[in-house]
Order: sequence, then structure tokens, then C-alpha cells
Amino acid sequence: MRHSRWRCPGRQRGVNEIIGAILLVALTLVAGVILWTFHVRTPPATPSVSFEFLSGSSHPAWGDPTDCQPQGTWTYPLPASEDTAWYNGWTDQCYNSATGNFSVLNASELIVSAVSSPDIPLSSIMFSFLCNNLSTSGGRTVLVNGTLASMVWFPGSTTEAAPNAPTLGYCGSFDAGDYSGVSGLTPANGVLYNRLGMFIPVSQSYQMLEVGDMFVLYIHNGGFPITFLCVAASLGLYAQRDCLNSQDLGLPLMDYDDYHGAPPWCFTSEVACTIQFTYIGNPTGLIANIPVSWLAPPTQ
Repeated sequence: MRHSRWRCPGRQRGVNEIIGAILLVALTLVAGVILWTFHVRTPPATPSVSFEFLSGSSHPAWGDPTDCQPQGTWTYPLPASEDTAWYNGWTDQCYNSATGNFSVLNASELIVSAVSSPDIPLSSIMFSFLCNNLSTSGGRTVLVNGTLASMVWFPGSTTEAAPNAPTLGYCGSFDAGDYSGVSGLTPANGVLYNRLGMFIPVSQSYQMLEVGDMFVLYIHNGGFPITFLCVAASLGLYAQRDCLNSQDLGLPLMDYDDYHGAPPWCFTSEVACTIQFTYIGNPTGLIANIPVSWLAPPTQ
């Protein structure tokens, strides 16, 4: 008689459970690899910056040696006996250093009050001064456009702008790089951005934007400082015709060779002129759009 061999059902069930557990672990590992490989990458965000405005302040005309005179008491027009001493002092204190008496100008300050990240490079923030609908064609003109890194100035110590420093252009029909319409003269210092304003960092390293960094915007006073041209004319550096007497009584020698600050019509309307800070990194985006009229009342 042939005997049949019966298998124990409990043993078969145990083997199946082991195989199922192994498959479950394998599936879990595969799913984990897939989830790890295909994790979602969120796009970077444009940094945010907050500003505070301070109007009614004043700053010397840093960076403009033609609006500086050497230390001491001088009576204008200078007697011939003082010409050489004045010019030597001007060269040492106004041109080669920043220790002379620079003319003081009205100014407004745009102060950084908060930043979203401590690693926002100054080279990635563009400063633009835009004049809207002031050109003869009714379009937009750009008075200056440059990165904050290229517009850095440390008052009292910096004497030359950076090699890549921006120059002034037009605000409507106003040519900020010219000598106020005086023919026959070639613009010199007047073409640099520092006739309009400058960026002053808190730190000497000035690689990244920090709270307390500020942009100083000059506001034209309506008058003109003592001119360099009138003194230099007697030394033969300029033709005597370039030294003009002021139209105002009591102010015999006035500076007509340049113009500091924003044109007065920028303060007549919120849409006349605007200052923009733009992040030019990735992704590019507008950080701030500031009407110039917010910064100070018009001056005459």
C-alpha cells in the first residue's frame, strides 16, 4: 500500500510570510530610492531689502576737487601773491587727498533698515535714477545706472572712483555731464556719478549689503560753491574768460562748471523721477521703486 506524504500547512504558511516580508522590504527600498532621487527643488527667491529715508541732511561734495578749497582763510579774488600757496594746498588737500574744505550740499539719505539675507552681494544690486517723460520724445531718460559696488565712496578717505564707476547721463534735456551749457569746455569730474550721490557702506569690506548701508543723494542748493576755475585762471590753467562773475551781488566768484544733485523738477511730482534698486542675480527682480519726490521738497 502506497502511503502519501502530507506537508504541514503551518510550515508552508511560514515560508510564504518570509518571502512576502522580503518583497515588502525590497519594495520599500526601491520606493525610498525613487523618492530620494526625485525630490522637489524649490526655485530661489529674489532677496528683499527695506529702506528708511532721511531728508534735510547735508554732506560735503566728496569726490569733487573743483568744489573744494585748501584749509585756511582765503579772500577772493586771490591776490597774485597767494596763487601758488592756494594751488599747492588745493593739490595736496583736495585732489590728492580729501582733507580740504569741500563745499557742503543739501542731501537726503536712503538707509538700509533690513535685509532678507546676509549674503546679498553689492555687485548684484543695480542703482538706477530714472527721469520719466522728461525728454523731448516723451520717453524715459537715465541719469545714472550702476551697481552699488561700483558707486562706493568712503567720505574723507576715498579720493578716486572705481575703474568701473558709472557716469552721469541725461535727465530729460538736462545733460549732467556737461558744464551747465557753457560752450568750449570739456567735462571733467562732472561726468562721474558722485555729482549726484554715492553709496556709503558700513563696513570697509563692503562686499555684502548690510543694515546701516546708505545711499546719499545730493539735493541741489540753488547756489554754487566757490569755483576752482576762477582761481586756476590766474595761474594760466584756464582762459580768463572761463572765470565769470556771479549775477548775485556780494558773491563775486561763483561756480558754474558743474551741477550737483537731482534736478529740481524731480521733486514736483511722484512720477517725475524714480530711484530703482534691482537685484540682477538669479532670479532678477525689482527690490524697490522710490519716487524722488518722497526724499526732499523742491529747492530753488
